[in-house]
Amino acid sequence: MKVFRTILAKAWLPLVTLFVVAAGGLGVWKVHQISEPGPVPTVLAAQAPEQFTPKRLTYEVFGSVGDGGMLSYVDIDGHPHRVDLTELPWTHTETTTLTVVSGSISVQVDGGQVGCRMLVNDIVRDEHSSTHADADVTCRVKSA
Repeated sequence: MKVFRTILAKAWLPLVTLFVVAAGGLGVWKVHQISEPGPVPTVLAAQAPEQFTPKRLTYEVFGSVGDGGMLSYVDIDGHPHRVDLTELPWTHTETTTLTVVSGSISVQVDGGQVGCRMLVNDIVRDEHSSTHADADVTCRVKSA
């Protein structure tokens, strides 16, 4: 019994340290196990639609130009353009693969009558006309 007491007197501190380190290691392992992220779901690659119809935006101007006129329009990409008119009718078509198109046109003529029309895929989206001296008109498609 005396030998047991001697061994216990010398080894109690290392035994307690070993127990504490083992308990701490087990606790850290369990925390890591609990906080481990779950499996990452697989994501399918983006798939293009089977069929896609490009959008066509058509600007049309009609009427009498008189001694001349000017039009300005904003294209599908948002860039402004200016055209000096010498004769009417005038037309311009743009095609895009964008899902939404917008555009605008403004026309001033020295004649007495002018009109504008904007079509998206051959469907009239906006149309206006004016009949007076130095006529002017504006058409706009905000979203189509």
